[in-house]
Amino acid sequence: MAVANECPAPSAAVARSDIAGLARAWIGTPYHHQASRQRVGVDCVGLVRGIFRSIYGREAENVPGYSSDWGEVAGRETLLDAASRHLVASDRSEPSVGDVVVFRMRRGAIAKHVGVMTSTDTMVHAMERVGVVEVNLGMWWRRRIAGIFSFPGIED
Repeated sequence: MAVANECPAPSAAVARSDIAGLARAWIGTPYHHQASRQRVGVDCVGLVRGIFRSIYGREAENVPGYSSDWGEVAGRETLLDAASRHLVASDRSEPSVGDVVVFRMRRGAIAKHVGVMTSTDTMVHAMERVGVVEVNLGMWWRRRIAGIFSFPGIED
């Protein structure tokens, strides 16, 4: 299992089930591109940023502004690179509760979406025009997984 480059310690003991609870607390937050404020507005990256802040008491890094087509022009895996810098890459083929799952929405495209597992079969994520919801991680989603990561220092 690869270790994140910057591995902070949680501000208190955090279990995977705690992460699921933190993710569920965002359900109902409206979608807002580039935002990360619970009950105010959030996008999929902002959801992970907000959970990270709850666990570690700080942002992982300053996130520059990004457009809805970010990364596509240059073809860079911006989201996977950021996840690799601040989270722990998993060698598991299936995500677990509390994992951050990164998705490619189209075959051959860069990874551009992220969710947080709340059970072995459900995740919380932020969707444009919908907001934060909990959904089944069915085959449609599973086929699009580009990476599975854990928050550093979390108790199993």
